[in-house]
Amino acid sequence: MQHKMLKLSTLAILIAGATGANAAVYKVVQVTDTSGAESLQYFPTANTSSNSVEFYGQGIEATSTSQNCFTTDCGDADEYKVVGESRRGTDGINYRDTIAFLTDNYQHINDRNEFERYCNDNLGFNTCNVWSEAQYYGNAYNREQADDRTGLGGLQREQAAWSLGYYSNASAIVYGETLSTFANSADGYSDADKAVLGTIIDSGSHVTPNSVVNGIVAEAGTDYVYGITSSAYFSKDGRNARAFDKRGFVNAGANKTELTPPAASIDRPDDKLAEQMGQTLANDAVIYDSGSGSKLLVVGSASYAPSFYYNRGTTDSKNWYYDSDKVPNTDDINVSGLGFSGTDFQTCAATPTAANVYSKYECQFSTFANQAAFWLVDSATTGKVTASAIVKPSLPVLDVDSENRSYQASAQAISLVNNLPIAVGFATDSVDNDYYAPRAAIFESKAAGSSLTWTEKFIPGIDIERGSDRIYSYTVATDINANNVVVGVGKNFRAANRSYAEAIFIYDNQNDSLKMLDSNVNANIFFDGSNGRPSAINGNNQVVGWVDSETVNQIDGRERRQRAFTYIAGDTAIAGSPLTAGGSWMINDLTYGDESNSIVANNNQYRIAQATDINDAGVISATAFMCDGGYDSFSNEAQCKGGGVGKERVVAVKLVPIPDGTVDVRPEESGTIKRSGASFGMFALTLLGLFGFRRRK
Repeated sequence: MQHKMLKLSTLAILIAGATGANAAVYKVVQVTDTSGAESLQYFPTANTSSNSVEFYGQGIEATSTSQNCFTTDCGDADEYKVVGESRRGTDGINYRDTIAFLTDNYQHINDRNEFERYCNDNLGFNTCNVWSEAQYYGNAYNREQADDRTGLGGLQREQAAWSLGYYSNASAIVYGETLSTFANSADGYSDADKAVLGTIIDSGSHVTPNSVVNGIVAEAGTDYVYGITSSAYFSKDGRNARAFDKRGFVNAGANKTELTPPAASIDRPDDKLAEQMGQTLANDAVIYDSGSGSKLLVVGSASYAPSFYYNRGTTDSKNWYYDSDKVPNTDDINVSGLGFSGTDFQTCAATPTAANVYSKYECQFSTFANQAAFWLVDSATTGKVTASAIVKPSLPVLDVDSENRSYQASAQAISLVNNLPIAVGFATDSVDNDYYAPRAAIFESKAAGSSLTWTEKFIPGIDIERGSDRIYSYTVATDINANNVVVGVGKNFRAANRSYAEAIFIYDNQNDSLKMLDSNVNANIFFDGSNGRPSAINGNNQVVGWVDSETVNQIDGRERRQRAFTYIAGDTAIAGSPLTAGGSWMINDLTYGDESNSIVANNNQYRIAQATDINDAGVISATAFMCDGGYDSFSNEAQCKGGGVGKERVVAVKLVPIPDGTVDVRPEESGTIKRSGASFGMFALTLLGLFGFRRRK
């Protein structure tokens, strides 16, 4: 039925707006952009427009008190900063991923054909050719000539940078302001490396690192901001090279710290390339008293051995294995005179000196095995902090049954449970001693103190195989709270309801119980074959993330649109809120209410796409579609200004609880196609980097 807006007198509207009658559950507060990201230089050939810069909310500042914004009016919750990034276009391989899409332990996704192969095998769209070209050539690329470099972002830009140069595609943002990390300054690199790399490319508005923020924690008046950055590009002798692909960072006030891989062991000098060029990811962090004062305990992953050319023997008796499929198709890169030498590529691992690896184009494509890792950083730390392994891998770097597969592990999140750190993420399981696969894991510390030791266990009940049948391509735990409750997702290996579904799970680590968020919980939200991502769970057991918002076929169809959801795990409702125990909601229903209410009217400018984090006060960070002045109606299917191209923007927001708010489901419009099919307006935009994993509190 077509929705009809209530007609109230001007006085009644003013009274309703002032008193908050029938208010929504959440108020949407947009993060004001003061970053200057739109004024940064970008590729001259790119198809830029006035709204080509998008802003993503990825984390919310953790609470330091017992505040509950459902019972206390928190206003705009100014004390809780939102962090994230600005983006121009697609990233190809997500900046936050240890390996591409978490499935690619082959590490073969490096050109357009491999993107399409991944899409066909794991997503099944009938538009995989278009999807893959957007990942490789960038958003808004030229369909008539895909490689003409008009696209925004895309992996091709990075692969061609050696000859053509580079401009940043993503910039770290802390509450609307750009964040500079160690990678933005020449002082962040050693003199020995700079002697080979050359001159850093940074002319103020020409920035070359890609950086994203994963979280912010305040302690004793200092804001610790952590995330991931690429190296800047350096220019020398007509080439442009990076020192590394990804590195974790921590900014503590003015102090900037690089989180480096572990040093190569004395008995494994052939692994030194991982020390020189390997990646690290800073995924999550907590304040931890190690016995010598409070420090930031950061968890993530760190490279420890090359995986493209690896000595499976000893230093004295070498047994090298080379995988040429980890090399991209240079025809896709499309740079005249830029070739690729397999022999030179092998020397990157065999002779991992700065003079060798930074002067060869091939070394820019080095791939690595990665282990779950941690770092301890205090407010006075500057320079570099070296990774420590959470649990050293017990399996070989390369799968003995399928040598193209490499060992991969990562800690995605951490929490203090009874004052002991517990991290969650994934590690490599040798399934039936037949093949490597990423599997959801919990890393528990044995005792408090400065010398952390950990144990690893796989989460039971979500095994990669059931009997002899493959069930999941991978499983991963994405967050854990102080109650020892874990959330995560398993990617189905087989189709269900015309989709390779991503199934959400809740695991109570204290009581060893597993629950799937499926149609038994809420068939309208977690329908059979639905895809979902639980991004965070707070201390009140409130889960946030995003799920499919329609049931259209993905296999031999198209990508489903997704919107933010929340779910209350456990047996206790959120105090002072209408959110009941065991309940689940689409968050766009929770930003709706009496249409005459001023908060609800302002909320109508936004439709929440991804809820990315939630703190214990109940404040949520999110990414939203925005229509200035409001969508054409209050329905989920509403258009923005008649559905005109370029009318919507992607913005970072936070969702602040409203005391005494009420749940009121948004109306449906007549004449629109419902969840099972296509709709228009706000759905014209899709989020960049949709499939990446990120973190949290």
